[in-house]
Amino acid sequence: MKTVICAMFVIFLLLAGTQVPSQMIVPEVAAADPSLPSLIAKEQEVRAFFSHYVEQYNRRELEEFLSLFSLRARQNQQDGLPEIRVIYTNLFNRSRSLQIVLEDMKIEIYQNAVEVRARYSVNQVLKEGGAKKFWKGDARWILTREDDRLQVLSVDYQYSVPPVLAGEKIPEPPPLLAKEEEVQQFFSHYVDRYHRKDIDGFLSCFSSKAVQNQRDGWEGIRSIYTKFFNESREIRYQVEGMKTEIYQNRVEVKARFRIDQALKKPKQEKVWIGNIRWVLGREEGDLKILSLDYQNEKPL
Repeated sequence: MKTVICAMFVIFLLLAGTQVPSQMIVPEVAAADPSLPSLIAKEQEVRAFFSHYVEQYNRRELEEFLSLFSLRARQNQQDGLPEIRVIYTNLFNRSRSLQIVLEDMKIEIYQNAVEVRARYSVNQVLKEGGAKKFWKGDARWILTREDDRLQVLSVDYQYSVPPVLAGEKIPEPPPLLAKEEEVQQFFSHYVDRYHRKDIDGFLSCFSSKAVQNQRDGWEGIRSIYTKFFNESREIRYQVEGMKTEIYQNRVEVKARFRIDQALKKPKQEKVWIGNIRWVLGREEGDLKILSLDYQNEKPL
């Protein structure tokens, strides 16, 4: 259900290096360095959250289930909370019984977010006629903390077996969102626009719905990069160990980075290192950045 591509290359890329908040810090670094903020949660709390999530899903307790979602939540990079409410209202109302099972859960805890990946399977018995449906696939959640409790900020899932009635032939899954060559071409264009300091061309790589570091929308992103371009005499950005995962509804790219920035005034240099992650979607036939998260571990 996914294509995993590993590569290593050096690119020039604009990042607003002075910003710290992000989900992308390595847990061991955060735990070891008292100068960095503490992690957002402990594993025990995350597991308790998902235990409650599964329980409310299986009990079809709509309001209690939706209370686990942030008001800013998005599902599959497109549905906001109103759409999420409609989706689960219809699912719960049509079900005589419903059971979701999560397996192979992988939890990564950062300073201001938790990333959880798992395999899921769902068994549903419909109210009308008692027919049985089954589906399964991969899911990924991002949790944040709001009002001192964990909430779902985003959830993305895809089917390895789409919803089918018992005995039905399983249809072929949808094709992957992109091919490796297209992703490489996207980043070549992304790098070229940055290298030219073409702010409009560079920002054309972003969706109008893009979010950076779970906080900055389109206008914030434009302001950050415009300021960074204007302040910089020269920028060099190195990416190592780039890993690309291509799914049916998105492309995820992760890497380690190092930024060397030469300022115009005063004439000094700055260096940052850390982790970065892009999520790409498709809009009007073109790949666009839906979200960008990066973490400066510590200025050098």
